[in-house]
Amino acid sequence: MKISVLDRASLGEDTPFEVIETLGDVVYYDKTDSSCAVKNISDSEVIIINKVKIDENIIKNCKNLKLICVFATGYDNIDIAAAKKYNVAVCNVPAYSTNSVSLYTVSTVLALYTKILQYNDFVRSGKYSQSEYPNLLVPVYHEIFGKTWGILGLGNIGRAVADVAKALGCRVLATKRTPAYGFECVDLDTLCKESDIITVHCPLNESTFNIINKEKINLMKTGVVIVNEARGAVLNESDIRDGILSGKIGAFGCDVYSKEPFGIDHPYNEIKNLDNVILTPHCAWGAYEARERCVKIILENIKSFYSNGTLNRVDL
Repeated sequence: MKISVLDRASLGEDTPFEVIETLGDVVYYDKTDSSCAVKNISDSEVIIINKVKIDENIIKNCKNLKLICVFATGYDNIDIAAAKKYNVAVCNVPAYSTNSVSLYTVSTVLALYTKILQYNDFVRSGKYSQSEYPNLLVPVYHEIFGKTWGILGLGNIGRAVADVAKALGCRVLATKRTPAYGFECVDLDTLCKESDIITVHCPLNESTFNIINKEKINLMKTGVVIVNEARGAVLNESDIRDGILSGKIGAFGCDVYSKEPFGIDHPYNEIKNLDNVILTPHCAWGAYEARERCVKIILENIKSFYSNGTLNRVDL
């Protein structure tokens, strides 16, 4: 079989795709956009994608296509209805990046809370060596113990973050469609009103699009810390910018954006250089171990499909 990897460059040069090569002829493309998608896929039975958008036009014009494997858990970049219409299977990879994203989430929250990047810059710049004092306590930072940590989206990643938050001594609130045993589940308004920290881990869909907006931000405590590790459009990015600039949001961290990479007209360009903002290039999912795990699961997804199995099918 022919397998095409459509955006190899976004998956890391060291990602071990060798195991996929045992299944057939694998062709790699560093990047694939809409203008060359059909050409790159035309004779492929299986495609592996990360962020490439696969719409109905692409699916219907790729007559050999049987299986789309997304190198991710989310699959909002694939037209699932079109895949069903043309009898093309779609598989995702659930839970592969739980440890990686939860690590990044907690790291970002702690960096924002402790001001550790500013203190590091003070030493790196030489200002510490030139100072007549043995320490520096400006900007002021606070303990996280006893704070309320809100989790928006209590899936695998949200639960992993909640476990760490509890271990740090935080009260944990969570939003979830159905209450989860062992968690204090509340509605979104309550979470916004009572949380000192809010981390976002929900999927992007019609109900979560721009779910954190000016209205919800106005409910929050002044000085709230927000970190988004879900999808960019879960937040209204202009409202987040305004919240930072007004001082309502005390600190903000984000690894995902409505357009990636974001352009010069994106709202976050106005805040990206602020000390209370940490923006990273959609890398939270990508620890080596997570990528290695993802490839192995994709291998099993393909094997399952060709054995008439339904492992990780999202089109059924």
